[in-house]
Amino acid sequence: MATRVTRLVSVIGLELLAGLAALTAGAWIFGWLAEDLAEGDTRVDSRVAEWLHDHATPGWTTLFENVTRLGNLTVLIPVVVLAALVLARKRWITELQLLLLAAIGAEILTVGLKLGFERERPLFADPLATESTYSFPSGHASVSLAVYGTLGFIAARHVAARRAQIAVLGIAATFVLLIGFSRLYLGVHFLSDVIAGFSLGVAWVALCAVLLHLRLRLRERPQTSR
Repeated sequence: MATRVTRLVSVIGLELLAGLAALTAGAWIFGWLAEDLAEGDTRVDSRVAEWLHDHATPGWTTLFENVTRLGNLTVLIPVVVLAALVLARKRWITELQLLLLAAIGAEILTVGLKLGFERERPLFADPLATESTYSFPSGHASVSLAVYGTLGFIAARHVAARRAQIAVLGIAATFVLLIGFSRLYLGVHFLSDVIAGFSLGVAWVALCAVLLHLRLRLRERPQTSR
C-alpha cells in the first residue's frame, strides 16, 4: 500500500495531489451543508447564533467589529491590488494569475450562490450588526480565505525555512479564522454560512491552483522530451 501511494505521488506530484484532495474535501463539505440547508436542518445554527448573541460584551464586540473589516471589500481590494503589483514587479506571473483568479472568482461565486440559496440572515431584536444581502455562504469567509490564504500560500512557497513556512501559513490561517468567527459573533451569519464560505474558498483556490499547475506541466512537457 505504501509503495502504491509513493508511486502515485511521484507520478502526479505532491502539490497537485494536495490540490485535488483540498478541492474534493471543500466541494464535499459545501455540498453537505447545502443539502442540510435545503432540508431545513438548521438547529445547530440557531443554537450557536443565540448563544453567541447572549454572551456578547461591549469589549469583544468592538474587537470583532474591527476584525471583520479585514474581510470587507474596501480592505480586500487594496490588498489584492498591492499584492498584484508586487507579484508583477517580481515577474511571478503564475502566482499573480492564481491570486487574481482566486479573489475575483471567489467573489463572483459567492454572490451567485447567495442569490441562488436566498437564505435570510440571523434575526435579533437588538442586533450587534446588520447586513442587507443574503447569508449563505459567507462572503467574508470565502473571499478572505481566497485572498489571505492564497497570499499565505504564495509567501510560504518562496520561503526556504520550514519553520518560516509554517509561521506564514499559521498567520494567514489565523486571519481567515478570526474574520470568519467575527461574522458569527456579530450575528450576521450562521455557523453553516461561515463553514460553507471556508469550504467554497478552499475548493475554488484549489481548483485554480490545480489548473495552473497542469498548464505549467503541459508547457514543460515538450521541452523535456527534446
